[in-house]
Amino acid sequence: MFQGYLKFRDRCRACDADFTAADAGDGPAVFVILIVGAIVAPLLIILQFGLHVPDVIAITVTMVTAIVLCLALLPPFKSVLFALQWANKARQVTNEDVEG
Repeated sequence: MFQGYLKFRDRCRACDADFTAADAGDGPAVFVILIVGAIVAPLLIILQFGLHVPDVIAITVTMVTAIVLCLALLPPFKSVLFALQWANKARQVTNEDVEG
């Protein structure tokens, strides 16, 4: 499905479907940010107040965790959002669609 880390291929290798209009937009990033934030915010609180880890170590662990989670979750979320758009035949509305 992907040509690079987050770039869709132009055509599906299995069924030759056209993916040139594939655009998941910013939706996957928003979902990933919400999920990662819900994980790393409590992690930071637990590290600082529960385990009394020094601030520098707590922030470093939290930032590394956030970066790894974001990089790991973004491709699957982008794939799922694209699959939902494809299954529901969602597309962007153009001026011709509105006028005609």
